[in-house]
Amino acid sequence: MSPRVLVTVLHRFCAASVAGAVVACGVIVPAAAAGAAIPVPRPDDAMALTRAWTPVDDPADPLVLVNKSRPISPRGWAPDDLVRPDVPALGAHDRLRPRAARALERLAAAADHATGRELVLASAYRSEADQRRLYARYVAGHGRREADTFSARPGFSEHQTGLAVDVAQQGTSYTRFGRTETGRWVAANAWRHGFVVRYPKGAEDVTGYSAEPWHLRYVGTALATRMHLAGTGTLEEAFGAAAAADYGR
Repeated sequence: MSPRVLVTVLHRFCAASVAGAVVACGVIVPAAAAGAAIPVPRPDDAMALTRAWTPVDDPADPLVLVNKSRPISPRGWAPDDLVRPDVPALGAHDRLRPRAARALERLAAAADHATGRELVLASAYRSEADQRRLYARYVAGHGRREADTFSARPGFSEHQTGLAVDVAQQGTSYTRFGRTETGRWVAANAWRHGFVVRYPKGAEDVTGYSAEPWHLRYVGTALATRMHLAGTGTLEEAFGAAAAADYGR
């Protein structure tokens, strides 16, 4: 990051007026509406906006990078601390890692407060075996080439980490989420609760997937805030990692 960009980002971070709240170098003046203020990294994360972020391989870490060139390792790994967030769910895949679950509860409450619409959980943790069955079904129906544009192969899915969640607006298919009031609000505010829209429109050559406004990935508020303020669209770019448009095999 250049010095000029760094100064701009820090200025926005240290003196930002957001929906009635002011962030002043780590001090938040409460807003009239709950959840309106920019979350500030903890004191020990004071360098969040200037540090060089690097991905990790540990699938239990919120900073793990999973894509078409970085599979889950070790193979078959599964989290042992999954919980069900207090958010309405549409199916059986309704568990997340604790930090992601609590963050989703806050995101859902804030979305409901802001839009009057209920955010629901469409799909969260999926095991490698679950993903194998899902991917096989998509391949059978669409062919492997097309399936690879919208479904991860087994062992390469963020859902296996328990840190990714597909969401929807109550009463609407998750595939229409980006066109809903809740979807538009989430796109603008998910970062406040530690989530990023993992596969944004226009980033297909980087992520390898078609746009999925419903697919959120928990990375923590420090990195999510940095990405928002710096205008970074994907985790690959945030980590300075190579694009992963294909599996390469």
